[in-house]
Amino acid sequence: MISISDVKSNRFGLVWLIILLILITSFATRVALLIKSISLADFTLIQSLGAIAIGTFFDLVQITYFVIPLLFYSWFLPERLFQSNWNRFLVYGIFSLQIFLLSFSAVSEWFFWDEFTTRFNFIAVDYLVYTTEVVGNIRESYPVGQIMAAIGAVAALALLAIRSRVNQADADGVTVLQRIGLALFA
Repeated sequence: MISISDVKSNRFGLVWLIILLILITSFATRVALLIKSISLADFTLIQSLGAIAIGTFFDLVQITYFVIPLLFYSWFLPERLFQSNWNRFLVYGIFSLQIFLLSFSAVSEWFFWDEFTTRFNFIAVDYLVYTTEVVGNIRESYPVGQIMAAIGAVAALALLAIRSRVNQADADGVTVLQRIGLALFA
């Protein structure tokens, strides 16, 4: 039987690592926006904690969208293929993209908050409809190249920081029955 501590050193450790990365990024974004808006609102500590708790619940819902594909991948990929070099390359690619998108989202929310004093909402959806105009306005208003380079650097540093955890994920092989048990638990 595999214990919870063993999960970190097998393929399902990748799932938990993604969950942790999303929770940390979302929490940091929420707290940063809370601090940024502290002078704009009149709220108590209890209200702030309630907002963070509700936001964390929504983060957990969002996490399922990111985790379910990786969970199925970890579940069904045979051990021989999971231990291969191409899989390690693919996993690093997935984590690089994930970290970049999380960082990009956090930075985008910061600038969106500056403009509208709210988190992403229907206005952001409208922006997707008028992509050409919005992208043009963003390029005129912000140093997009520098921001993207900074986000890329943060993503690279974060990937370096978690590199040992990603490498550890294929250190311990798991049997088919163990994979089934861990996937159903997750």
